[in-house]
Amino acid sequence: MIYRKMSYKFLKSFGITKDGILHNKKGEWYLYAQIVVIMTQLLTPPRHQLEYLPISIKIIALLILILGAYRAILSIRYLGPNFSPLPEPRESTVFVTEGPYKYCRHPIYQSIILMSIGLTLFRASLTHLILFIILGIILVSKAKLEEKKLKLICSQYSKYLLKTPAIFKGISFFDWRH
Repeated sequence: MIYRKMSYKFLKSFGITKDGILHNKKGEWYLYAQIVVIMTQLLTPPRHQLEYLPISIKIIALLILILGAYRAILSIRYLGPNFSPLPEPRESTVFVTEGPYKYCRHPIYQSIILMSIGLTLFRASLTHLILFIILGIILVSKAKLEEKKLKLICSQYSKYLLKTPAIFKGISFFDWRH
């Protein structure tokens, strides 16, 4: 009972409510889809895995995964109380353009994608590649929704949007500035 109350209080601190869960009021469904894909990626044993994967590829995969985790922690730290797993900005949102946000508008999504790339390379399976693609589509859609809302509450966001890459500079699917 205490655990359930603590869990509900934690979720509510991010603006997640029972009504929002049912009606997707703040983009909750993007978060749930993201969680389902990530959990599936983590828990699915590789099928059609390459028989021989050089150790150098596995090391590179682990380094990419570690880089993604580090960037996620750093990005959340820079956001501080602005952090929300939903694409709906918090009411008290303060516009952040320092640290990882200086080089990328969505460094947390970039981090998740890096970790997914690392896992996909490490597992070397078609299933994980498909899950990576689905996750990329979810995160890009979530980022675009978040940006619509940020433009409404942060007057400087439109200027920031034009000069700062979305997720990965130079990859049009992950950088829709142009």
